[in-house]
Amino acid sequence: MKRNHFCVGSVLLAALALAGCQPKFGESAAGEESVEIGPKYTAKNGLLVPSETRLSLGLKIVGVTEQKVPATLAVQLRVYQTGKESIFASATVTPEEAKSLKRGQVVHARSNDANLTGSVTSVNDQLQKATGMAEVLVEFGNPSGAAIGGVFLPASIDLPSAATAVAIPRAALLECSDGPSVYTVSGEHLVRTPVKVGASNAEFVEIKDGLYAGDQVVLQPVMSLWMTELAAVKGGQACCVMPAKGK
Repeated sequence: MKRNHFCVGSVLLAALALAGCQPKFGESAAGEESVEIGPKYTAKNGLLVPSETRLSLGLKIVGVTEQKVPATLAVQLRVYQTGKESIFASATVTPEEAKSLKRGQVVHARSNDANLTGSVTSVNDQLQKATGMAEVLVEFGNPSGAAIGGVFLPASIDLPSAATAVAIPRAALLECSDGPSVYTVSGEHLVRTPVKVGASNAEFVEIKDGLYAGDQVVLQPVMSLWMTELAAVKGGQACCVMPAKGK
């Protein structure tokens, strides 16, 4: 009987070791009712995340697609003149950003809980030599006739739609100090893969290099996987505690 107890205990310890976790010394019997399951990480293969842990993390995977990604340029507008019918505002942009702007592009802004829709009237580069920045002028309709001169308005300018390109949901993109990356699916492993991004909007990001249509990437929880990888590289394996079945 003692031998059987010893064998069962040895198997449990081996299982915990394979999961990347070690039981704490003096752990109570109640604590032993929980099974600890830990992702394993290797530089060659990436993260190996057991199915139970995937469920606990709410892991979601999506396919990489090809589509047009309409981009927007965020700017800070300053209203310099208001009239009975129009609101005139301006913003400074970099010379590179100015290249993507032209007369007639749609501009969205928000003022006093009201949504404003206007258009670019001109892009001026006369200040570029002095300030290194270009100026974009915008006009909005002013149906209420409100005078709001001098205020600043957060706004976005719709840019021309790019050609069909490889794209992923913005939530799948991990942006950290060593550049943008995603977690791709490689068999049973999740591999952090560097990517080169292009146009983007609130929902999607164009991927210029690093992925192909049909690849699979993790949609969520990207940051949790990144923290797990960091823990494995810098501080040993991270463990996720799973409740015992039936609890």
